[in-house]
Amino acid sequence: MKKLIFILLSIVVLSSCEEIPNETIEPGILDYTVLEISAPDFIVYSEDENSISTSVIVENSEIVENIWFNINTIDGLEEISKNNKLLSSENSNVKTFNGKAILDNNLLTGKYEIEYYIEDNIRAVGENIYKVGARQFQYQSEAENFPPVISDLQIPSSIEKSVAFIFSIKVSDPNGSSDIDEVYFELKRPDGSIVYLDQQKGLTKFPMFDNGDFEGAGDDKEDDGIYSLKNSFGPTSQNGDWVFIFGAIDKSDSVSNTITHILKVN
Repeated sequence: MKKLIFILLSIVVLSSCEEIPNETIEPGILDYTVLEISAPDFIVYSEDENSISTSVIVENSEIVENIWFNINTIDGLEEISKNNKLLSSENSNVKTFNGKAILDNNLLTGKYEIEYYIEDNIRAVGENIYKVGARQFQYQSEAENFPPVISDLQIPSSIEKSVAFIFSIKVSDPNGSSDIDEVYFELKRPDGSIVYLDQQKGLTKFPMFDNGDFEGAGDDKEDDGIYSLKNSFGPTSQNGDWVFIFGAIDKSDSVSNTITHILKVN
C-alpha cells in the first residue's frame, strides 16, 4: 500500500518513539488538558483538496513541548504516516495547535485512524509522552481497488459428531494483505436453515483467523495468508450434509469469489 506523502515542515523526529503508549491516557493524570480535537470524518481526494487538516486545543499549553499525529490503517497493522507535527503561533494558556498531511491518491479508499500524542517538558524523557486521543476518517481516492481472492480450501468431506476438526483457506489481495478486512464462512444445516452468528442482528458470517493461535483458532502461523478455524459438531447436531460458503471482504467492501463445500456429519 502506498504511503502518505506528508509536508516536510510537519515532521518531527523523536528518539523516544518506542516509549509511546498504545492506549489513550486517562483524564486527570496530566497537568495539561486537551479541550478539543478536530478532524474531518470524510475526505474525497482531488487535486485541489489533497490533504487532511486537524487541530488540538490544549489548556496549560506552556508545559507542552511537542504535539504530533500518526495515521494508521484502522486495524493498526500498517503505519501510513508518522510524527506529523502540530504547531501554534498563539501566546496564551489555551492554544490551538494545527497540522496537515498531504494525501496520496494511490492510498486506497477506506477507513483510517489518526492518533494524537503530546510530549511535555516537565517529566523525564521517556516518561513524558502520552497518547491523548484518536479520530477515524473515511478516505476516498482514485486508486484502483481489487477484491481479495480465496483458494486452496482444506476441510474434511465428512466428520463424526463431537470430533474437533480444523479447516483453512488461503486468502490474497492484489492491493496487499493489509487490505483484507474479513475472512468468513456462512453455514446451512442439512434441512436448509441458516446458522446465525447473531440471529437478532441478522449476522451470518463466522470469522476465520490468521493469528497463529493454534489452540484457540487452529491457525498454525500468524499473518501467512492462511485463515483457519477449529470447530466441532455437538451431539444434537443434525445428521447429513452441512453447506459451508467461504468468502472474504476488503477494506473498500469489495467481496471475493466464494467457495462452497459440503461436509457430511454423521
